[in-house]
Amino acid sequence: MFSFFFDLELKKKYLFIFLSILVISFFTQTFFKGLDNSCDLMWQPSKIFWDKINHYNYQYETKDIFLGCQKGQYGHFLFIFLYPLTLFEWEQAKLIWLIINILFAISIPLIICRVCNLSIILTLVILGIFLTSHPTRMTINYGQNSMMIFFFMMLPYLLSETKKQNFYSIISGISYIKYSTGYILFLNLLIEKKFKKLFLSLIVTILSWIFYSYYTDSNLIDSFLGPFKLIIGDNYVRTGDLYSIINIYFLKEVNIINKILQIFIILIINIYFLFQIRNVKNKLAKLSVICILPLIFLPHSNYDYVLLLPVLIFGIKYFHLGISKYCIYLVLYYFYFHRIVRHLIDSDIYYQSIMLIVIFIFITIFTNYIKKNKFNAI
Repeated sequence: MFSFFFDLELKKKYLFIFLSILVISFFTQTFFKGLDNSCDLMWQPSKIFWDKINHYNYQYETKDIFLGCQKGQYGHFLFIFLYPLTLFEWEQAKLIWLIINILFAISIPLIICRVCNLSIILTLVILGIFLTSHPTRMTINYGQNSMMIFFFMMLPYLLSETKKQNFYSIISGISYIKYSTGYILFLNLLIEKKFKKLFLSLIVTILSWIFYSYYTDSNLIDSFLGPFKLIIGDNYVRTGDLYSIINIYFLKEVNIINKILQIFIILIINIYFLFQIRNVKNKLAKLSVICILPLIFLPHSNYDYVLLLPVLIFGIKYFHLGISKYCIYLVLYYFYFHRIVRHLIDSDIYYQSIMLIVIFIFITIFTNYIKKNKFNAI
């Protein structure tokens, strides 16, 4: 695999070694930060569930949130999936999750680059960029599940062997546990009328919901509404997405009618973009749009911008296209400078609103471009 290294000129070998040391240094620092932090790992809600307690109701009523950040607002499957970690104490559990997150962080760019037939040197460059980016490092530092969601959501778009399509469709449904991201997979399958894949993707969600309800002796309807009750009660908003902008300026009062209106508006605009790309054959181009839409329309923190990786790879793979440099500029800005600039500017909502306009203009142009121009299947 590393035979390319010996073919490099001497100066390029030194450069490669220097960049490799830089990447390893950044990632080592991230690893130790993760050991100290990892507060977003849903360890406490999972332990509560496996003690046969409905953690949604428990946390909603008691406000008992471990480390102040383990609000179990995710789908039922996550707390079933994390069962092995509940067998360990907190310090051991977060080390295990840290390792799992690192495996996701390495495997995601490797899988995409391999499917896209990129060279080893380009693959390593992309891997280095991804591992040293702020979103990746924050995901690992905070013990977030953004990488896991990304991994399962991308599989049906990249790995399409006929014999394994059903399997990929089923496990892609794991991404539904994060409603603010996974919804885009559901919508896209619906728009493309891939009803079999849509049904298969729902299997994990449905079985997990039923098992969770049975195991905690909860009413099915109450159990289903549990995560949404936590989400609405928390009124989680940011400043750089359309949902939050509507919440801040227009539908300020927190009630079920306003929330339904907000979601309805968001879904309509998402459907518009997905309808535009429904006939796009290039998997990487389609995945790029699908991954970027949740970042525009629903609240996300900086770690969720790992979803911009397909846009970066598209820009590198099709570097000869006019739009490619904008793909690269946009992603590198979000990967390395976005978080820094946010802290430098006093008005977060002013800055974030400008960035929302920028990324909205980009996705509009990008969607129109890939719709009009025909690419190969990948």
